[in-house]
Amino acid sequence: MAFSLDSIFTTRTALPRGCGIIEIPPTAELRPFIRCFWTYDCGLGSHFFRIIPDCCADIIIPLDGTPAFFVGASDNSFITQKTGDVFGIRLYAWTVAYFLHINLFDTFNNAIPVNTILKNFDELQLQIIDEHDNTCRVDCAQNYLMRLYNGKICADVMNGIYHAISSDCRVTVKDLSDYCAVSKRTFERRFIDYTGIPPKTLINLLRYQLLWQTITQSDFSAADSAFKFGYYDEAHLYNSFKQYHGIGFKQARQEYLKLSHFYNILT
Repeated sequence: MAFSLDSIFTTRTALPRGCGIIEIPPTAELRPFIRCFWTYDCGLGSHFFRIIPDCCADIIIPLDGTPAFFVGASDNSFITQKTGDVFGIRLYAWTVAYFLHINLFDTFNNAIPVNTILKNFDELQLQIIDEHDNTCRVDCAQNYLMRLYNGKICADVMNGIYHAISSDCRVTVKDLSDYCAVSKRTFERRFIDYTGIPPKTLINLLRYQLLWQTITQSDFSAADSAFKFGYYDEAHLYNSFKQYHGIGFKQARQEYLKLSHFYNILT
């Protein structure tokens, strides 16, 4: 089931074209685990842009040699300011455990130095800094990730996420534990151990992402979406979206027209 999640769900950011960020797809072999590689050139665009919850974690490598850091998944949106060139690796929250041996719960809404959790990462950072071509940087990162890959999988977690997405997140944690034929407590413990995120929180984040991708469609209906995704009413849908996105539907739809074609429109 792990290898089918990327075929039914991909995340969408709120990064506009011209912000200086370029997203690069991974190889087919890494596509189930890596959402994209990305670079930020502070000389090519705005230093201010909206970051929204995208059910992903990032390894962020400053190209000025300052220490790299791992940013866990988040349920907050904010406006960020970047002051230097960066190379990044974006992983789905449920695939981080394939590469890292850490307590992921400590990384939720948090950032930690990469060299405290990954051996020999400084060597990779130096290789990426020395390369001046993004394709070569991606090759270096992919080779490193393939060496880290451990095949670790928790079938209950992956099956639970699959069921949540397939059900448009109209599910409870009990529904997911029943689907996986384990107790609710066992499911919650395994879920947090494997993703670092409580299952109810991830259900809400997935539902927000599905809604965000729906409101950008020309035939968007708040009433229909409230029913489809299991919100109590339109007000509940609106308030929940604004809580995660930081702005309401109208402004979000306007920003959507400026989004990156690779990451947000063609996928």
